[in-house]
Amino acid sequence: MKQWVWMVALVGACTASQAQTVAPSPWRFFAGGGMASGGDTIFSGTITTDGTTQVVPFQVTPGGPKFRLGGDYRLGERITVQGSVGMSTSDPMGYNGSLTFANNPVELLVFANLTDALRAGLGVRQSFARMAATGKVESWPGVGRYESNAAGVAEVQYLFSTDDSKPAHSRPQFGLSVRGVNETFTHHSESFSGNHYELGLVLYY
Repeated sequence: MKQWVWMVALVGACTASQAQTVAPSPWRFFAGGGMASGGDTIFSGTITTDGTTQVVPFQVTPGGPKFRLGGDYRLGERITVQGSVGMSTSDPMGYNGSLTFANNPVELLVFANLTDALRAGLGVRQSFARMAATGKVESWPGVGRYESNAAGVAEVQYLFSTDDSKPAHSRPQFGLSVRGVNETFTHHSESFSGNHYELGLVLYY
């Protein structure tokens, strides 16, 4: 009889231990990115591409490809807080010079999981942007740091879910995102609109 009691106790302990092991963490990492459009043209002109005689126009804007890495913390069944660091670059390069407008925004958003697939978020971001130049345009007055205001961010995501890959679970999720940013850059008392919209992809893991 005692052996049966010990066996039942052992099985119960193993089951409880396994349940604790597979309990989902409130933390998830994520990666996101997309293509954005909008904002003022900071600089434009023409360049001769390196190794050719082809002259092509270019524009330096706050749009273009965007990338983000960060973490997602679940406060409850439907509310999560998300922080990230991003990167975007606009860098036309010619045979006798180049420009690089680089921006690294830091964002904090709060998301409401409306369903297992649909989530909407609002938040703020602070950008750290700078224009660098080489060659012919190295002395252009637009080179240097670009100050930004504390900007607003709105984002809607549609996540492709299965029964075991929901916000409350630890399985990876992949989805689509639409986001808008309301932002202004200032350089030497000249202001540029950084407002843009972005269509992209997100991955939670």
